Amino acid sequence: MNSITEQLTFSVALSTEAHGIAQEYSQGISNPDKRQQIYLNTLAVYAVDNYLQCMGFETDWQGSYSCDFLVIQLMNVADLEVKNLGKLECRPVLPKAEVCEIPPEVWEDRIGYVAVEFNSDLKEAKILGFTLQAEAEVPLSQLQSLEDFLLYLSELEIAKSPQHEESSNLVKIGQWLDGFVDAGWQTIEHLLNPQQLGLAFKSAVSMTRGQKIDLGMHFEQISVALVIKVAAGSEGEVNILTQVYPVGNHVLPQGVKLNITDELGENILEVISRDEDNWIQLEFSAELGEKFQIMVAYGESQQAKIFEV
Repeated sequence: MNSITEQLTFSVALSTEAHGIAQEYSQGISNPDKRQQIYLNTLAVYAVDNYLQCMGFETDWQGSYSCDFLVIQLMNVADLEVKNLGKLECRPVLPKAEVCEIPPEVWEDRIGYVAVEFNSDLKEAKILGFTLQAEAEVPLSQLQSLEDFLLYLSELEIAKSPQHEESSNLVKIGQWLDGFVDAGWQTIEHLLNPQQLGLAFKSAVSMTRGQKIDLGMHFEQISVALVIKVAAGSEGEVNILTQVYPVGNHVLPQGVKLNITDELGENILEVISRDEDNWIQLEFSAELGEKFQIMVAYGESQQAKIFEV
């Protein structure tokens, strides 16, 4: 039986099914503290999963780290994948506690942290609120309300919808020639050092802008500058030169890919950096009103941007 209380919390009965799942994931753990940690984490995820489904959000508990036996033995993790939105961290709060503890290993790759308070006999869990702050301890008094939580998820759902993403990511490059440059695109002097500029920009162009892009993960992460040069062509066409430069280094690592695709997703041009390349580039022309995508990738990490001439 679920109920929303006057304090805008949400109570979830921890049934035999809930305890059975918690027992399944914690069994075989010899360390009693670790066993209890996994047990409580599982109950917290169960409660949030129940709550979100009641509120109409699709979840994927089986696709979360908290369902991976190896991960939960190595890490203090209680995540729940919300379909198309990302991972929520569901943190257990014991009776009479005044803070919600968030371990450092879950400070990244989370769209939020939900506090779940248990009663003394673990028969009921209460969803107290949430926070976006990844901190070791968050006072329960500083949690945002469940009303704000549902609003946040709804706004995130809209922001991550394909229609919104295409609209918000669309770069109207055709307007650059008229002086209307999309937000987030900097002059190249802000991105590249003078030595790189000397090598790269010997010929004049009508408009040049760039954007820093981070690729890769952790120790393999690299930063590059995606630079776009636009010049008026003949008969309503625009000549476009797109380049990728290293940021903070003199050369690109081997394997950086620059790719151009059309509106139908068909591959038009592609280049991959070799050992000791200072930059890579592709040059093409596009007609007014035409859309295309530029993708920069390194390893399994990639970023794509949609342009309209």
